[in-house]
Amino acid sequence: MIRQSLLILAAPLVLVAALALSPAHVVTAQPAAGQEAGVPGPRIVLGTDPKTGQRYIQLAGQSTPAYPTIDLLCDGKRWTVALTRSEGGLIYEPLRSVTETMLAAVDCRMFLPDQEITLARAQLWAAWAIHSRGSEAPAILVGQVLDVVDGNTIRVNLGDRVETVRYIGINAKTTQAVKGQSQSGADVADANRQLVARQQVRLELDAQERDREGRLLAYVFVADRMVNAELIRRGSAETMTIQPNVRYRDLFVTLEQEARDDRRGLWADQSEPTTPTTLAQATSPGAKERPGVPPESAWACPAAQPIKGLFNAFSSPRCIFHVPDSELYGATKPDRCYATVDDARQDGCQAARR
Repeated sequence: MIRQSLLILAAPLVLVAALALSPAHVVTAQPAAGQEAGVPGPRIVLGTDPKTGQRYIQLAGQSTPAYPTIDLLCDGKRWTVALTRSEGGLIYEPLRSVTETMLAAVDCRMFLPDQEITLARAQLWAAWAIHSRGSEAPAILVGQVLDVVDGNTIRVNLGDRVETVRYIGINAKTTQAVKGQSQSGADVADANRQLVARQQVRLELDAQERDREGRLLAYVFVADRMVNAELIRRGSAETMTIQPNVRYRDLFVTLEQEARDDRRGLWADQSEPTTPTTLAQATSPGAKERPGVPPESAWACPAAQPIKGLFNAFSSPRCIFHVPDSELYGATKPDRCYATVDDARQDGCQAARR
């Protein structure tokens, strides 16, 4: 029978250096509620290797079995993580994309064969969040989009109230002209509507919760996609930094520069069409052709381009690739397909760990 446990921080908080890893940030907790009397549970250590930046989960304890895998479940998404090594405990290293999803999730749990352990957001952020994003877990609200007001504002039903939500860090509200190419307010509102209309959204708040007009300020997520970042990436919005809400400022600046370089949306030349709103880059006359081709279907790549590229607009690396013999190849939905590893690397992708 599975025992439910809740990870609780020890008081006072103890920072533990896992053997040979010397992590920069480690949070140690003990399973508590639901434990069977006299049966000690494993000690759970969340940490980051300072040399590689790899985030890991460590299970410690003399009586802890060597589980070949653990399962992680966050907001309905589930991953199986294989045992990487045993160094003073059992070390499991989730993919970067998985840990980024865990940091953004409302609810995360870890499953062992005989236990279900809740991973508190505060603990995940204390151990894994990068310095620029702070170490405290941001407040999260979940709701349903009722209406798209404009390119950077929506109305959301939060259950007990309805809020007007202004996207943090972007400006997509008014008509703008860049390099002779204009984009109307209706255009950017349509781009926003394509991403969020009638969707369930997760609202991540920052240091300042409201603007002068009383609107709720948030980073808006639909599943794993941050809408703020996606609008900038498409060229449908530009970066607008207002202190103190700067958690994803570096990401937004990077995405805007990429959109400018690729002449997407607002940054398109008047003689060229706006870049399609996909992860594919638009090519201009005389420009070097982008490596790879679109997927053949939702799960499959063409036989001549079997390597799967997976993009994530708000994590690093922003693209990873899976070769046909890799462990997660069959479970990966490709965004781009490549004939060779060199093509994938040329398009900015890095090799997946599994």
